[in-house]
Amino acid sequence: MCRISDKVKPRWPLPEILTLVAKFFPTLPIVPTADLLDKSVKVPHKKIIAAQNPLRYRGKPRLGTVVELLRVTNYLSTKLTDVSLPFLVLHGSEDVVTDPDVSRALYEEAKSQDKTIKIYPGMMHSLLFGETDENVALVRADILSWLNQRSA
Repeated sequence: MCRISDKVKPRWPLPEILTLVAKFFPTLPIVPTADLLDKSVKVPHKKIIAAQNPLRYRGKPRLGTVVELLRVTNYLSTKLTDVSLPFLVLHGSEDVVTDPDVSRALYEEAKSQDKTIKIYPGMMHSLLFGETDENVALVRADILSWLNQRSA
């Protein structure tokens, strides 16, 4: 995640108000967000498995965490043109957790000569778990192919 999409950010003045409140109450879990499980995992039986993960955070994001995410992603978004390492970006076209347009911006703006982007039609956020087994296999094969081409 190198930029928070404007489609996801709350509208003005809410970010400014939350940033101010976070200075005094950074651990306050009040950021208005929906549960991302349904937006990340497509396959119903995999949603059940993901929901049982004991490491899955179930609360609302804490103010300090969200303010820091905003700060860091705002900084990173100004540095996309500095990316010069080889990279592979994989994104589902139906991902509403992180905007595919942000991945496209990284791909277009990075100065790397070795960069690859794959936007998978109809796929959501959790490409390596939440999709059908066939889709997961496709994504894994693309990752292995990309790595193998660079390690021969």
